[in-house]
Amino acid sequence: MTNLFFTDSRFFTNFLGKTFCPFLLVCLSANILFAQKLDHHDLLLVSISKNTAGGFAISKPQYLSDFNKIGYNNQPNFFSSNEIYLTTQFQNDTNQTEIVSLDLARRSFSRVTRTAEAEYSPTLMPGGKRFSSVRVEADKSQRLWSFPLDRRDAGQPVFPKIKGVGYHCWLSDTLVAMFIVGENDLPHELVLAGTKGQKPLKIASNIGRSLHRLADGRLAFVQKATGTTWFIKTYDPQKKSYEILATTPSESEDFAVLPDGTFLMGQNSKLFALPPGHSTWLLIEDLSKYQVKKITRLAVGSSGQLAMVVN
Repeated sequence: MTNLFFTDSRFFTNFLGKTFCPFLLVCLSANILFAQKLDHHDLLLVSISKNTAGGFAISKPQYLSDFNKIGYNNQPNFFSSNEIYLTTQFQNDTNQTEIVSLDLARRSFSRVTRTAEAEYSPTLMPGGKRFSSVRVEADKSQRLWSFPLDRRDAGQPVFPKIKGVGYHCWLSDTLVAMFIVGENDLPHELVLAGTKGQKPLKIASNIGRSLHRLADGRLAFVQKATGTTWFIKTYDPQKKSYEILATTPSESEDFAVLPDGTFLMGQNSKLFALPPGHSTWLLIEDLSKYQVKKITRLAVGSSGQLAMVVN
């Protein structure tokens, strides 16, 4: 696979930002017991736009993962039009994941966390001054944490008593949706919780890992009705109502949403779109021409960018 971005060797050691270093030695031996090396994933960035026929087209493909050629790169999220946060594991560095920031304008990257714990799923919080992340703690508990973007403190758990958090999505500055991992073969659950002391509310089970807030405030998620039939559904936290939007492409659970409400999903190497009001997925492009075999996580930027985790 040809990497087209961050190819200058100067960028491989360009840790421009400060890093979270507290607790680096605390419980380090405990973390080593369950740390593991993760498979390599690449990050592909494209521009996406509507074409004259009313469909969609992609252009300007760039691979963003040359800074971590053999390591783990996953769960990208745009924090601005020129900055992506993602989950990374450097194969020659640590046995757990950390958060890294990619500066698309400067063509550089910086290490955001450097801790004894593993962090996943970086997400910009409402207000733009903090980001949230799932942290796997020394006792293997997975809790949602909040960190300052300016690195002024080491962060704190958002919901100290809620464990088993796998993924999350902020619906407002006080309300968050969380994928709670099912234990002992029980189904994964979708739970809403509020930072003002609201009691956690289970709203669905057998869900996928993608959670997105729509422009109208509804939560979009995947519900796995059977082993082969999966739906994109929405939940309105104000009306407490549900709506089925469409069936997903076969065995696809990762999606992103464009500003106009178009859903994007991948199936193997193919990228699909579902514009508002449509019931049939439209093929945008087969990315096998870029040596892509499978598309998983997707993230949409404010300037027509689409980041995809591929292998």
